[in-house]
Amino acid sequence: MTTAPRSGQQDNASYDPWLDYDESGAIDVRELYRLGEAYGSAGNATRNVTIAGHVTAYLKPNGGNFSLPAGYDWYSEIISVDGYATVTVLIKASTSSIEGYLYACDNNGYSWLVERILLDDYNWIRTYNVMNQRVQIRIRNNGSTPITIQVAVYLVA
Repeated sequence: MTTAPRSGQQDNASYDPWLDYDESGAIDVRELYRLGEAYGSAGNATRNVTIAGHVTAYLKPNGGNFSLPAGYDWYSEIISVDGYATVTVLIKASTSSIEGYLYACDNNGYSWLVERILLDDYNWIRTYNVMNQRVQIRIRNNGSTPITIQVAVYLVA
């Protein structure tokens, strides 16, 4: 068995180390076998590269910064968290007179309350291990005047 030449010392210009899955220094039948196993599979080519412990998606539901009239509810779109390890939800409001809820949702349309959102100094932040396929945020303005809300969601692989 030969060892892989160091970078810049490739004996054969057609050798591609990205194709040498077992890092043996030779592209052989083992790589073809792995390619054969994966042949016909499909995926999301736009999915972010997974780097453990780093934010791989940053979402701003409703643009991230919006006004909520007095007495009204706001629901985020349903946010897919499938394939991620943790989700961090950040909410900042111009007042503490809001009522908020975080729901976990599954692909069958069921959802359940994960946590009631209580603002501390007009801010709220929580990180969760991903508990299902999707989450949704609900915020209600219990005050008598419109409030400004900022919402951000970080997904970490």
